[in-house]
Amino acid sequence: MAKITKRMKKDGSCSYCIRVSNGYDRQGRQVMVNRTFTPPPGMTGKKLEKELQRQADAFEQEVHAGVLLDASMKVDDLIERWFTEYAEKKLKPKTVYNYRRLVPRISAGLGQLKVCQVKPAHLMAFYSNLEEQGVREDSTYTATPALLERLLHGKRGQIAKAAGIGDDTMRNVYRGANVSQSTAEKVAVVVGLPLSKAFTEHAKDGGRLNGNTVQHYHRMLSSVFTKAVQWGLVPENPCKRAEAPKAEEIDVQALEEKDVARLLEALQDAPAQFSVITQLALFTGARRSEICGLRWCDVDLDAGTLSIERNVQYIPGKGTVFTTPKTKRSRRCIKIGPECVQLLREYRQHQRAERLRMGTAWVRRVEIAGKMVENDLLFTKWNGAPIDPKTVTTWFPGFLAAHDLPPVHFHSLRHTNASLLIAAHVPVTAVSGRLGHAKTSTTTDIYAGFIRSADAAASDALTDVFIRIRDENHA
Repeated sequence: MAKITKRMKKDGSCSYCIRVSNGYDRQGRQVMVNRTFTPPPGMTGKKLEKELQRQADAFEQEVHAGVLLDASMKVDDLIERWFTEYAEKKLKPKTVYNYRRLVPRISAGLGQLKVCQVKPAHLMAFYSNLEEQGVREDSTYTATPALLERLLHGKRGQIAKAAGIGDDTMRNVYRGANVSQSTAEKVAVVVGLPLSKAFTEHAKDGGRLNGNTVQHYHRMLSSVFTKAVQWGLVPENPCKRAEAPKAEEIDVQALEEKDVARLLEALQDAPAQFSVITQLALFTGARRSEICGLRWCDVDLDAGTLSIERNVQYIPGKGTVFTTPKTKRSRRCIKIGPECVQLLREYRQHQRAERLRMGTAWVRRVEIAGKMVENDLLFTKWNGAPIDPKTVTTWFPGFLAAHDLPPVHFHSLRHTNASLLIAAHVPVTAVSGRLGHAKTSTTTDIYAGFIRSADAAASDALTDVFIRIRDENHA
């Protein structure tokens, strides 16, 4: 039962303190929580009594349901808790890394707001700012020699614990990586140095972001506040009533058939590994990270199939890691033709020769999905270690320029594969399946222009058929 106490103010008005039990602490003492209700001017008698009881009942229900607002928690604090208790445990490392990159602008725009005060209007103003001029990113900080000296002779694990930061964050501090102002301030306090002595500040300016990028911010914030609701920190998710910017139409670049022929010819003189990776992207439409994560056990040359079972990604601070495919439908088996089969047979012989040449320097076992397994990766570094997919995209533009080919992105090879299939009137469902899209609608949305072109060509062909039939009947 809530306890209501009337409090008189100096100006003669009054407020009411509503006290409710919130269970007991470890010592068995009852924990009481308060909420103050100030009635609007003119509310008296039965109307006041009814509203006061409603406020008390609502407050008591919130407490008993575990939806007691933490009036002091700020958005910055909530985001860090979301990373620690949810994102780093449930999401893929690359996803967590990409979300971390969104934090500076969120912190600059919303970070100091109390979680319980965030409304849809705050979010929509933030999104609008991102689209129009960007939000200045908070400064980042790197450790000074004075701080590194103290960390060198101190117990970094204990310092991290005292500062309330993770071991990975402390490693970033020690190796001179950029860290947030919040992290810098915590470490400086623990080691007993002023912030300006412990860290060097690097100021950043924001820039305008497109609608697709702003939607990434919306998705992250929506996930953060969904967890806040589950944790009983807020009664509802404000993102659900905040209108996010519409995604801008994706500019899909694809090579024309004549350029595909020129590319395939030029690849005959390219380094073997890059040549095969590029041709697989053209022949299968697989993503760069999927191709670079292939193992020979995924390839059945007799059946002419290639199974996509994993991605490989490079995460700063963690190195090269293998993860599950992007979506459930991304785990798939792709049929490959005789030309592709022969390409892989020849490449396997080439790789075996390289492995023999490297001898004991070749990495024999690699960690995949938390297990050490025999190294049967198709694509590797010079010594057999897992390849960083970015090396492919770093090489690709220079190769195109050297052969006077259109300056497209490596991902455009995936678009090229899809456009050629659509032009050949392959059903969109089959194209979607080969590409590993989560939904067929994703395929139709991305390749709408190519689908319209193919449909127009089909219409013209059908018109020609009817004209021929008509002319034959009138002959």
